[in-house]
Amino acid sequence: MLLAIGAGGGYAASAQSREGSIGSGVAAPVPARAPEMPVEAPKPPVPDPTDPPLEPGIAMAPQKVGTGKFEITFPAPAGWSTNANASNEWKWKRPGTSNNTYVMRIEQINSQDITIEDAINIRIERLRDEQDDVVIVDRGAETLEYTYRSNEGNARHSFMRWLDLDASGQADVEIVVHGRERDVPGTRDLIRRVAEGMQGSGGGPVG
Repeated sequence: MLLAIGAGGGYAASAQSREGSIGSGVAAPVPARAPEMPVEAPKPPVPDPTDPPLEPGIAMAPQKVGTGKFEITFPAPAGWSTNANASNEWKWKRPGTSNNTYVMRIEQINSQDITIEDAINIRIERLRDEQDDVVIVDRGAETLEYTYRSNEGNARHSFMRWLDLDASGQADVEIVVHGRERDVPGTRDLIRRVAEGMQGSGGGPVG
């Protein structure tokens, strides 16, 4: 008899223990022991310089760079300063403008023996490797339009164009104009005018 009571008491205690462990109320998530750090929200771009925007239709003047059969002539912004970054690369900037406003660069790439399509592919790959917040806005057969964040944190809007001046199937010249969003009408107009007016040595094709 005592054995039976003991067994019954044990069952009752066990049942009471299980009921006590069920609990009540609405289930809630349990915090992780080592939760991941929250992802930092993207920072807004640094404010643009307040210089007036580049306008379409600015005055242009004939410019000549390169030597011998690699000499090229084209219209360039009148009064802008020129700086040779290398023997085959030049930059134009309006004197007195702030950094991260607008600037034009021209590079001769005759010796690289690449097609315009390959040149565009290489440029896109480099942009994505080297710059932040790159967005390809438009890509044409010989053009590229994109936005990115500069090393100083400014939002930039750029246009590029490649020219095959001797119809060889290879890219001869690379043109790029960088600017702010407010400069887009002017930078788009500038690169178009430079490219359309570019000629090789003696008024003919390069090479």
